[in-house]
Amino acid sequence: MIHKLVDFALENRFLVLAVALLLFGWGAISFHQLPVEAYPDVADNYVEIITQWPGISAEQIEQQVTIPLEIAMNGIPHVVHLRSFSLFGLSDLKLIFDDVEENAWDRERVLERLSQVNLPPGVTAQMGTDWSPVGQIYFFTLHSTNSEYDVMELKSLEDWVVEKNFKAVPDIVDVVSFGGPTREYQVRIDPNKLISYGLSIGQVEQQLTNSNMNAGGSFIEAGLQQINVREVGLVRNVSDIEKTVIATKNGTPLRIKDIGDVSQGPKIRLGQTARAIHREDGKIIDNDDVVSGIVLLRKGADAEAALAGIHAKVQEMNDHILPLGVKIVPFIDRSDLVHLTTHTVLHNLTEGMILVVVVLFLFLGNIRGAIIVALTIPFSLLFAATCLNLKGIPANLLSLGALDFGMVVDGAVVMVENIVRHLNRRQSGAGPETMLEVIRRAAHEVQRPVFYAIAIIVTAYLPIFTLPQQYCRGLDRARCT
Repeated sequence: MIHKLVDFALENRFLVLAVALLLFGWGAISFHQLPVEAYPDVADNYVEIITQWPGISAEQIEQQVTIPLEIAMNGIPHVVHLRSFSLFGLSDLKLIFDDVEENAWDRERVLERLSQVNLPPGVTAQMGTDWSPVGQIYFFTLHSTNSEYDVMELKSLEDWVVEKNFKAVPDIVDVVSFGGPTREYQVRIDPNKLISYGLSIGQVEQQLTNSNMNAGGSFIEAGLQQINVREVGLVRNVSDIEKTVIATKNGTPLRIKDIGDVSQGPKIRLGQTARAIHREDGKIIDNDDVVSGIVLLRKGADAEAALAGIHAKVQEMNDHILPLGVKIVPFIDRSDLVHLTTHTVLHNLTEGMILVVVVLFLFLGNIRGAIIVALTIPFSLLFAATCLNLKGIPANLLSLGALDFGMVVDGAVVMVENIVRHLNRRQSGAGPETMLEVIRRAAHEVQRPVFYAIAIIVTAYLPIFTLPQQYCRGLDRARCT
């Protein structure tokens, strides 16, 4: 069979050349369309269920929240592991799925089971966002040169402006915020006045809740028009809270400002984020309180297209949306890693091809043979890009950077070297054969060793492809890579 294949290629040289050019063009188009990521996503398909029950002990949460959720989630198809932990006021359940189904289907099945769980009144279980641990593609901080915007103002901008705009970018599922105090309205009640008026904290809280709402009514007919009637009661500022009526004493309204002070202030903080900037002159600028965030990519989405949308959105916010003097400053950008590493990989590929040509020319003494062997490198790369594009698998920079030139050109070196040796003998008058006959005889001499040498290399890599289905079935995929 190998003998016939070589004869067919030599007898139909123009057909083989046309097919090679067609594959080369197809590969070039596929390589241009192929998404390139920084590193492969080795994370499992998982769905996380988070339940908050403030003020409740871990034991009670385990009994009344975590265990009912585990019972409901057991039996879902393609679940490999079910892990959970219960903390004070928090239950976390994580379901690990295999790679048979897509993550969207897994989340749909979990959502169906989640609606069947009976939890304590007021407790609601929620699914976590659909992102992968390698989906942290953009880290940023909010920087302000405007004195009117302190850290608390920057935190408000991130919660209400920045996060909303980032989530408008396709394939961005969430923005995790860090640092900065959260603004809240605070009512500081004087306990002595509260006792003197015969009130309790519960009454004050209930009245504040009842007063902070709008009410709808009917309408009044005025000629041919209808005027809608509604009661506006939503709090807009500190003054509205101060004027809230708690009770009436002897016909005199008792307001919040009569029993305490109302102001805006920071919520109790559980942590703080700092950042140090190392300048080129060696000076270190420390900022002990910054507002930062991480943009999360949807699992399985194209990071390159999402990063392009993020860059456009950042420019729009910096130029038109954010206040004057407030800017989004990135400090980790996945696109920088991709571009720099892609440049390095392409640079190494070019240098490798040139080095292969030079070394082969020195050993073979034939520039055409050296170029033919070196051409196997781009042909192999473009053919691999075609296969990846057909399967919808993105290329990652780890695989591109790990190309082994020796393995790619191994068979071609043996074949071309033998052909060049026979052609040199022919030129020296060793026989009356034509050039085509010499090439045919030289190829037949080494065709079996070359074929079996390449087959041995391919066979040596087969366990890597079968590893996820065998050994990794009971382990995390990250441990198997």
